[in-house]
Amino acid sequence: MELAIDTSTRFASIGLSRQGESVVELTWRSERNHSVELVPSIRRLLERQGIGVGQLESIYIASGPGNFSALRVGMSVAKAMAASLGAPLVAVGTLEIEAMPYLGMGSPVCALIGAGRRRLYLGDFSDAAQPSYRVVEHDELAAAASSDALFCGEGALSVADLIRGAFGADAKIAGAPAPTRRAGALAYLGYEMLREGRTADAMSLEPLYLRSSQVSTANRAWRNR
Repeated sequence: MELAIDTSTRFASIGLSRQGESVVELTWRSERNHSVELVPSIRRLLERQGIGVGQLESIYIASGPGNFSALRVGMSVAKAMAASLGAPLVAVGTLEIEAMPYLGMGSPVCALIGAGRRRLYLGDFSDAAQPSYRVVEHDELAAAASSDALFCGEGALSVADLIRGAFGADAKIAGAPAPTRRAGALAYLGYEMLREGRTADAMSLEPLYLRSSQVSTANRAWRNR
């Protein structure tokens, strides 16, 4: 059994899976209480399935970008569990989780998450082999995204008027309301990475906050996949 943890934003999602196939998941809106809610929620999920912590074979964690403190809570728990269990830890980019349901539909995909006042975390998946992560101001979105992109993610609906103003009334915007990420999607991506041997070091892994140095590192990692 595998455990997926995503606390990238105020919407948290956890789930159990077998070989990347979701068995059960729980998603909720946390009002800055990830540190209080996460571990009890994991415990309840395990009890619901009648399994012990020791039966977890791998841990999948959403690695960001997202809210600073929320990311650290999930990352700390995932690292501690992986280290204590001797289980492999797989880190999956949060924007990749947002984009996953829309890839392969014939359009470039632009995944968006809010990054504070008038800023967005943007994942450009117009080139499946070399997607790029960046932080953009609202007024930079038109230049940063492709005009034929499908806009998705937790931040997409909040800037829908901005997208339509930049790209026209027919701009493609995924209409899914938050929460837009599921632990099941994280589990699927995590298992694929696990099969490919792309695991993380539980001692050194850090959340992706998209500082300038991290943007370069993340984009290099994508190109080397």
